[in-house]
Amino acid sequence: MANPGPAVVQTTNTQPPRSTEQFIQTIAVSLTPLAVATITTAEQSFGANGVSQVTAATGILAGDVILAVNSPSLVAGVALANARVDTAVNDKFYLTFVNPTAGSVTPASGVYLITVARFIQSVSTTPGTLSSLPSSVTTN
Repeated sequence: MANPGPAVVQTTNTQPPRSTEQFIQTIAVSLTPLAVATITTAEQSFGANGVSQVTAATGILAGDVILAVNSPSLVAGVALANARVDTAVNDKFYLTFVNPTAGSVTPASGVYLITVARFIQSVSTTPGTLSSLPSSVTTN
């Protein structure tokens, strides 16, 4: 009896031929956040077009995504709750701080490390929705 050869299992690749990710980069930005009032959250804007603090140009563009923010140190009683990029203005991003304590607290000043992702922009008329996906992608 002849050897039938190795068992072969063929898997169809369902991944797209290219990624929508353009790059991921970590930038260092020197920030001096404002005090956060007692028992509240406060969103502060930064960047060359920031309102809370104008910083050196960061290169962040509208549509970029902030993946992570590392503060220079911890301050008791205040935490970083959210980070986002302005959807219409380049070089403007927001950090939201939360203060659950009974007094005003100022977040740490210094160099914040911000990891930013930039994706290839969609030409869809409905970006960010399932209808903006290419027709070759199936959803379950």
